Amino acid sequence: MKRAAILTVLGLTLTACAGGSAGSPTSNRPPLPTGVEVRYPAAPSGASVYLNLLTDGGESVYQKAVTAGSVKTEVDPVTWKAKSALAAPIEGLIPAGAINAAVSKLGVPVLLLHWVMWQDRDGNGQRGEGETLDLMSHDRVAYASEAVSADFTTASPKMVQHWQFAQGWGRAEHNVYLPLGDVTYRRTLESSVLQRYELHVATPVTSQ
Repeated sequence: MKRAAILTVLGLTLTACAGGSAGSPTSNRPPLPTGVEVRYPAAPSGASVYLNLLTDGGESVYQKAVTAGSVKTEVDPVTWKAKSALAAPIEGLIPAGAINAAVSKLGVPVLLLHWVMWQDRDGNGQRGEGETLDLMSHDRVAYASEAVSADFTTASPKMVQHWQFAQGWGRAEHNVYLPLGDVTYRRTLESSVLQRYELHVATPVTSQ
């Protein structure tokens, strides 16, 4: 009887401990890393600094405060996932005046976004004229409803371009080079597994 009583008490104790673990709070745990980050030269001090993700038309789809002196910030792509509704047929994104244009499939919705960093010098909480820092990236945050590619040639700059986007959201990496003895650049903008964006001093699209 004593042995049975001891086992019963132990059983109740173990059950109670297990129940307590299941109900323990988790709200104070740090969020899991997203694996997506933006790197940049040390953020300036003084007025608040922000990272901003924009459409080509200047519409903001995401913004995050940046710590002064920091050189990278993790961002959360889940927060702009719904902006896929802004995607438009890929053929409409090809620059006006391009020649020899061809896409793997007409009508596939694609959206290209770019990062900027700005400092709220007037303190009104809105990005205004003269507040955008001289930093940029030729890489793009890209969305495609399905895998799609496009090829075209531009006259200014004289460049043969190839776009290749995987289905869904991701980073499209810019690569460009000028073949030896040639005057026509070759540029690619292709989906990449690495989700790291690098902001640098503004350079032309012919620059790597």
